[in-house]
Amino acid sequence: MIIDARRERLLVVSDLHVGNPYSAASRNLGDFFEDALQRGYDVCINGDGFEILQARFASLAADSAGVLRSLRRLVDAGRSVFYVVGNHDIALENFLSAWSGIQITPFLNVTSGDTRIRIEHGHLYDPSFVRSPRVYEWLTKAAGPLLHFYPDVYRVWTSYEQLKHRLRGALRGKQGSESPYHDAARMLLLRGFDVVVFGHTHQPEEVTFGPSQRYFNSGNWLRGGTYVEIDHGEVSLRRWEPSYEPAGREMRAAGC
Repeated sequence: MIIDARRERLLVVSDLHVGNPYSAASRNLGDFFEDALQRGYDVCINGDGFEILQARFASLAADSAGVLRSLRRLVDAGRSVFYVVGNHDIALENFLSAWSGIQITPFLNVTSGDTRIRIEHGHLYDPSFVRSPRVYEWLTKAAGPLLHFYPDVYRVWTSYEQLKHRLRGALRGKQGSESPYHDAARMLLLRGFDVVVFGHTHQPEEVTFGPSQRYFNSGNWLRGGTYVEIDHGEVSLRRWEPSYEPAGREMRAAGC
């Protein structure tokens, strides 16, 4: 199992939910992974890549085939593919090793240039998941059909959790804590990382703490298409637009 890696060029995507009938990821990932191959990037899927929790087996198998072929092309060309386990694919914790050339891991510490980067899915900092994982799993399964009517239901839940976090902090006299994920990122940054990258919330985000330490959230591909690009120590949040030039375009978190 690999948890530490030096990679100069790495693209990080999360929350693809391949296999979920309401996910648009499988239609766009082939071109995205091909672009990564042509530009010489390794790839990290930062959790919830495959929808094991909500999808039916037939949908998961059908939608996964093309994605796995694209990932295999990267591996065969000598690129590294990392898969960080999330909460919708938590069953993959039973395979924390290389599978068909894909490195499956609970988290990933990446060094690029002089920058130390921690990559985690982020569900372990979700208060609802930590307090009642079985109830959380049940609610997640029950929420599946809601995606048909409102694909951003996950973002609504995240906003609700963040509001609770801010209110709880205000009642306790703690100011400036936007979310439990910001708090978790600060904790990891204190351990010597320069950048922390989460997924899970479905909300693309870039936040600077202090003079140089930063937190990113890579967003989602359920209806979005954002990713984090790491290039020789430089880290940026980007949006994949198939109709744009292959290099994509840099974006600000406010524009997500």
